[in-house]
Amino acid sequence: MKKIIHLTLFLAIVSAIAGAALAFANQMTAPIIAANEEATEKASLLELYPGSTVDDFTEVSYEGDSSTIQKIYRYKEEAYVFSMSVSGYSEGTTFLVSITNDGTVDAYKGMTNGDTKGLGSRVLDDETFINGLIGHDAAGQLDTISGATRSSQPVVDGINEAAAVVEQLEAQEV
Repeated sequence: MKKIIHLTLFLAIVSAIAGAALAFANQMTAPIIAANEEATEKASLLELYPGSTVDDFTEVSYEGDSSTIQKIYRYKEEAYVFSMSVSGYSEGTTFLVSITNDGTVDAYKGMTNGDTKGLGSRVLDDETFINGLIGHDAAGQLDTISGATRSSQPVVDGINEAAAVVEQLEAQEV
């Protein structure tokens, strides 16, 4: 009986020390991880608009109940840039899309995609798909990728949703 109490106390002490060490490590690395994520996001924004600076983007507060819109940025007074995450065939897609004040897709950048390589992953960099978005009405009919509809349709739906938010934001500014 004495041995069981001794082992239980020993295990409790070791668990408390390990938990404290993990909490300390998390506290020390959380700001670094957040800073790296912010730097990556800012670098991606600059890729959308070469020649721009980080000061050209301001974060917009949005109180909507969207599960796909992660963040919204205002690019100068010309466009809104949406950081979006949509579900797809498997793991889904994260991307940036810029929509001008009049509702036209101005820029698109695929960030990550966990869907089938060669099919669903084409939403990241397929020239035909991207060219079918840029310059078109974000609220209108946009082309999907043949053979990868379950990956590209959520991206198109996300862009349509972002267009509706642009209309709301523009109405608030008037």
